[in-house]
Amino acid sequence: APDIVTDKRYSSGLVLDYQQYGGKLTAGGNTKYIRTWDVASEKCVNTFESKSDACLTTLTTAWDYSFDSGYSGLGPDIIVCGYGNGSLRVFDGRSTKGDVLYLSDGLSSRSGLSRRRKYSEYDEHTSWIVDVSFTTYGGRHEVVSGCVAGNIKFWDLRYSSSVRTIDHKMQMTALAAHSNVPMFATGSPAQFIKIMSHDGSTQQVIRYHDRLPGQRIGPVSCLCFHPQLPFLAAGFADENVSLYAPKQSRVV
Repeated sequence: APDIVTDKRYSSGLVLDYQQYGGKLTAGGNTKYIRTWDVASEKCVNTFESKSDACLTTLTTAWDYSFDSGYSGLGPDIIVCGYGNGSLRVFDGRSTKGDVLYLSDGLSSRSGLSRRRKYSEYDEHTSWIVDVSFTTYGGRHEVVSGCVAGNIKFWDLRYSSSVRTIDHKMQMTALAAHSNVPMFATGSPAQFIKIMSHDGSTQQVIRYHDRLPGQRIGPVSCLCFHPQLPFLAAGFADENVSLYAPKQSRVV
């Protein structure tokens, strides 16, 4: 992107989210603009301001696809962004200003559920947002976010505050939530990966490479789940990449 700012001390660079089944690419980062692209036609279909002085650090769309149930979520145009100052913002890619057009806020009124017609902002996190992920497990359509300070929050975008919070109790540099399985993984600069369930219980802690006896994993820089299967990929600051599956792990 030509307007990416590269001279800041704390810079997120270029941040992307790709919807494979819809062919839509959303781009942001260390710039004041968010852009959506149609990959098939190779055209930018919308541009709007991110409405924050902080750099955009992560983004996701509130939309998912499952081979069993098809598409699900709040809609392919709902975009959730995390920022370096700990804030979260919700945009609608159909609006030229990014404002949320039709999103129920869960409050009763005479006409049923009232509707918010402007972008939503959440300020419960206190530090750099490392990841936001959309999960459809149990039909809840929740967004999971986490910050460097170690707080993990679950959001129902119809409401003005998070529905629950889990304290990781350690500094966190990576977070990934599985879209169809009730689990998420956190990564720490203290060289471990913690796999947890949505209720906050720890399922497993990974500290060593199974195929490299006695070697600790490096500081965790990124995590990503397979969209359908319970497989986890992890990248480390020591230039190793690991792939984890139930009851086994493999280093690439």
